[in-house]
Amino acid sequence: MENIEKGEVIFGAHPVREALKSKKRNVLQLYITGKHGGKQREEIIRLAKTRNVKIKSVEPKFLDAMAGRGNNHQGLVARVEPLKAERLSNAIYEAAGKKDALWLAIDEVTDPQNLGSMLRSAACLGFSVVLLPARRTVGINSTVYKVSSGALENITVVEVPNLTTAILDLKEEGFWIYGADMAGDNIPKVKYAYPALLVIGSEYTGLREKTREHCDQIVAVPQQKGALSSLNAAAAAAIIMYDMYAKLKFK
Repeated sequence: MENIEKGEVIFGAHPVREALKSKKRNVLQLYITGKHGGKQREEIIRLAKTRNVKIKSVEPKFLDAMAGRGNNHQGLVARVEPLKAERLSNAIYEAAGKKDALWLAIDEVTDPQNLGSMLRSAACLGFSVVLLPARRTVGINSTVYKVSSGALENITVVEVPNLTTAILDLKEEGFWIYGADMAGDNIPKVKYAYPALLVIGSEYTGLREKTREHCDQIVAVPQQKGALSSLNAAAAAAIIMYDMYAKLKFK
C-alpha cells in the first residue's frame, strides 16, 4: 500500500469497516466527508469511536487526493499501520495439526484488480493463507485492498522469496499442490485432498514450467466449446476455489 506520511491509506466503506472490525492492526485516523451516509457510515464511525480512533471531517477534495485520482473512496479514508506479511515457517507452524487447511499461491499476477478479486474470493471460500512471491507479482497496494473489500484483514499473507522453494517446503509438510491451467483436468472430475495449496499463474502466460513440475495435479475450468475467450485469472481462481471448498468442506 502507498505510504503517505505515517501509516498507509485505505479507502472505501467495506475496507475501512473491516480494518476497524478485525483489530489486526491499529487504525491511526479516520477521515470523513459530508454529514450523511446511512447505517454503514454510522457503523464505521461507531467502530472508530469504540477503538478510540481520531475522526477528522475534511473536504471531499482532501479525500480525493488521499485515495488517488479516479478511486471511489465513498467519503471514507483511513490511515492504518502497515500489514505485516507472515513468514512461511510461522504459517506452517500455526497450521500444524489443522488437517483442513486451504491455502492459495498467486504467481506473477500483475493486475491489482485481479489480485484484489482473488483475495476476496479466498477469504469468502475458506482459504486462510495466501502466498505471494516477493517479485514479479503486484504488491498489496490501496487498489488491491479496495477491490478485496478488506479481505486482507481476515487472511494471512505470506511473502516468499521463491515460490518453488515454498511449494517444496509445503509438500514436505504433507500439502497437496494443485495448479490451475487450461490444459489441466476438468474440475468436475477432480477429487481434492487436505491440506491443499492452489496455485494460480500469470494472467497472460499461466503457470511457469518450474511451478507446474511440482504440482500434484493440474486442474482446469471446463468451458463451452466455441467460447469467444477464456476466463480471466480471477474468475477461474474463484470457480476452482469454490469447487475445492465445496468438495472438501461438505464431503
